[in-house]
Amino acid sequence: MKNRFDAVNEFYYPYVEKHLGTSLLQNILVTGGEWNSYASETRRHSVFRYKNMVSYELTDKRREHQQVIVDNILNPIRPYPSVNLIFADIGGGHECNTKILDSNITKGVQKILDSGFIDNRLGKIVFVYFDGMLNIPCFLDKQYGEYISEDFFSTEVEWYDKYNDSVYGQRLDGVVFSTKYSKYV
Repeated sequence: MKNRFDAVNEFYYPYVEKHLGTSLLQNILVTGGEWNSYASETRRHSVFRYKNMVSYELTDKRREHQQVIVDNILNPIRPYPSVNLIFADIGGGHECNTKILDSNITKGVQKILDSGFIDNRLGKIVFVYFDGMLNIPCFLDKQYGEYISEDFFSTEVEWYDKYNDSVYGQRLDGVVFSTKYSKYV
């Protein structure tokens, strides 16, 4: 059985490639469920061509690199513009879970889409969410204002953790929003 990183990539890579192909991506936003998430996401995204990758963390304690913004990737204070790809591996313990659950995810996704489509040359945002929290209900496959999802998947990903000698699972959701399905852009 695969490790967590490879088990996620088995679904992630084909989905991203299906919708973004080999295009040069403008901005990739990531957050990870590990203390070394920036390094993990740099490795995961090394197969893509992109101009910039920005990592979000909810607490300063988990900040390990200068390219990290301390903010909620699901409801950012200042959302990032010109985004083509978002990988949100949410988790990190009680403090992180509380901040996520206390935020308005619907309002946050609306802000992410509004900002992400600013000068978005590809006209698409692929958003993949890995639920490492408290199994919050699926929130991506719906309409946000005038933004309607073009494609969606949800699956359970299982992997083997050699340190705990156990098999674990989490839900992985992916959605694509594009300008051709929006009245805003």
